[in-house]
Amino acid sequence: MNLALKEMTYYKLKYALVAAIIFLLAFLVLFVSSLAQGLGKDNISFIEHMNGKYFVVSEDADNNLLNAPLHPDDVKVLKDNQIPLVQMQPIKVQNNDKFLLTTISNIHALPKNGEIALDLHMSKNYKVNDQLNVVDNKEALKIAQFDKYQMYSHMSVGLVNQDTYQKIVPQNAINTAILTEDMLKDEVKVKDLKAQLKHSKIITPEDAMKAIPSYEAEQMPLNLMVFFLFLISAIVITVFFYIITIQKTTEYGILKAIGTSHKKLIVKLIQEVFIIVMLSVGLAIAVIMAINNFLPPTMPFYLNTNLIFILAGLFLFVAFIGVLLSIIKVLKIDPIEAIGGE
Repeated sequence: MNLALKEMTYYKLKYALVAAIIFLLAFLVLFVSSLAQGLGKDNISFIEHMNGKYFVVSEDADNNLLNAPLHPDDVKVLKDNQIPLVQMQPIKVQNNDKFLLTTISNIHALPKNGEIALDLHMSKNYKVNDQLNVVDNKEALKIAQFDKYQMYSHMSVGLVNQDTYQKIVPQNAINTAILTEDMLKDEVKVKDLKAQLKHSKIITPEDAMKAIPSYEAEQMPLNLMVFFLFLISAIVITVFFYIITIQKTTEYGILKAIGTSHKKLIVKLIQEVFIIVMLSVGLAIAVIMAINNFLPPTMPFYLNTNLIFILAGLFLFVAFIGVLLSIIKVLKIDPIEAIGGE
């Protein structure tokens, strides 16, 4: 470590330059990844919020919860089995604002009559206790609270109880049903339920997420950007350390001539990479966390702690892969040739 620190101090401008480049790349990776996560949450957070292990949807729905209602015969089967049913209907209120009015049966933690729990995105134009006047309807809704991550297909979800929902949307169309983990413990009941559902199918939350048109369309290009940023990072680290190794061929030759082992030289290179990458990535994480505290709630930005650790680990992995070429070069250096001997 002492040798690595001395060399980095001596060539501080060169190492500071590569550290700055890695910082910018790490910042971009974290920002784009958090943006992708935020856009994903704007699409799928309500599916996660329902906490279902599986969902029942119509065979004609293409796995999309809004496409087609469940058949009345299947609804009767689900009601008989006390499966939570979900009703969803886009509605418009004053200021031309839209949201997805939703209710879930057999769920006790729903707002009182005439009240609604909205996603935090709606707090831009409204506050708690404000009245929402439904267009083409005499009913008004009082905002009881704002909840985070209650979105479906970039539309805020407004949760109400069943009585309130029926007053605004009189039709009895059921969009989906939720199968929780507790229900799935009874294998006989699940097998019997599948046999009774003649016009519906059971899908996973992942299937429901992929059926949202904007979800994969947004995630694919952003994830591709992250991949190429990692690729650029690997190239930058490889080129930098390889060039600096070539420039220091004579120094490495002298170190070998006085008896410095290959192991010590390789450890020095790895230590340099570790210090630079950890400092750069650590600073990028600190900056992105600071920025996250000042972003408005409507900004599609989600900082996932697990993702941060994964990305930091990937940067280290990419850096160590990049330094392999320099290690091979160091191992091939002949001390006599390096110091100009014959």
